[in-house]
Parts: sequence; C-alpha cells; structure tokens
Amino acid sequence: MDKRSLATFWAVPAAAALFAVFSEYSGLDVWLVRPFYDVDAALWPMRSHWLTQAVLHKGGRNLVVAIGLLFLSLFLASWAWSGLKKWRKDLAYILVAALSAIALVAGLKSLTHIYSPWDLQMFGGKMAYVRIFDSVAAQAPRGHAFPAGHASGGYAFFGIFFAMRQRRIPHYRVSLLLPLLLGGLFGAAQQVRGAHFLSHDLLTLAICWLSAAVWQRVFYDVKVHAFSRAGLPNTEFAGRS
Repeated sequence: MDKRSLATFWAVPAAAALFAVFSEYSGLDVWLVRPFYDVDAALWPMRSHWLTQAVLHKGGRNLVVAIGLLFLSLFLASWAWSGLKKWRKDLAYILVAALSAIALVAGLKSLTHIYSPWDLQMFGGKMAYVRIFDSVAAQAPRGHAFPAGHASGGYAFFGIFFAMRQRRIPHYRVSLLLPLLLGGLFGAAQQVRGAHFLSHDLLTLAICWLSAAVWQRVFYDVKVHAFSRAGLPNTEFAGRS
C-alpha cells in the first residue's frame, strides 16, 4: 500500500473517531441536542414529527433498501447483459462493503452501554449519561444506541467512492456526496429526535469507511482467484491515485 493510499485508508476514520471522542468529552454532544428537548413539556417535540419520523426515518430506511436492491439488480443483470459485465466486480464490491458495514454497526449496537439522549436522566429519562470510555456497572442494561444504525444506511455506500477511484473515473470524489449527504441527513434527523448524539454518527462514519476500505483491498488488490472463477475479473490496479 503506497503512502497516499495508506493515508486515505486511515485518515478519514481516525479523524472521525477522534472528533467523536472530543464531542463526547467536551460536552459538544449534549450542547448540540439540548435545544431540541422541551424541558417544560419533558419531551422531544421532533421525535414523532412527520418530517423526522415518517420521511427521514422510515422513508430514509426504505430509500436505503431501494438503493441496495438497485445495486443487487444491476449485479444480477450483469450475467445477462454484456454491457454490465465489466462492472460486475465493482457492483459486488459495493454490495459486500455496504452489507458488511450495516451488519457490523448493528452487531456493535448490542455490545455497548451507550444510551440515546431520550433515555438519559438529564432529558427526562432514567439512565445515567455514559460515554465510550466511562466505567459502567456490571448490571447496567445495554444502551443499543451506539453506533448509529440509521446513519449507517447512508454511510454504508462509501464503496461507490472507492470503486470509482479504483476505476480512475474522472471527478470520482463527487461520489462521496451520496453517502455523506444521506448519512449526515439521517444522523442529524436522529439527533433532533433525541435518538443519537453527534459522536454516535461520527463513529458510524468511521466504521463504514473502514468497511469499504478493507473490502477494497480484498476485491482489487488481493489475488483471490475465487473472484475470477465467479466471473469477477481479478485485474490489478495500476497506479493508484
């Protein structure tokens, strides 16, 4: 791995993870969501709002499923349509990277004691505020709020950027807009609802980026002959950007 590729591999998730820790321990997490909690009514007004609940949460989830099905359909169509054959490995890579990222985030959610803002005592809930490196009582219930599952649906598609970069497609950096906009929008919606803090979304971004980066190495830089037997051309990438 050359120095520039190494920087791309680690710089983004490292920066996101470090800022997530800063956001937690500096109080930025709480400061950002506090305006969306109604102290007098003891509730989160945007929690059940049609825009955040119906459009961005439920609708966003359906959109992610639709995007995934689109890539799956294109991958399957590549076996029947010769025009898509050269993109078969790229489509497979994007699907695997996305599914791995979503599965990894979902798995980690069941292991942490990080709670949603709406669960915390400071926002009318019952749980104490726990940060990522804080000690937790052994009998404390799991929080299931970290990392952020909904934001992972958008950030999971970082593989599009890596695939276009691999192909040296002009202006490939523009492809970052889709996962960043979707992940950022979904994350912001959950924050104003009281479901997540900024740090939850930043760690999710880091996990999804690493998933795409690791699978990029497997699909394009490691000679896995199974790809060739499956009809996925195992061409090496000459001269990474």
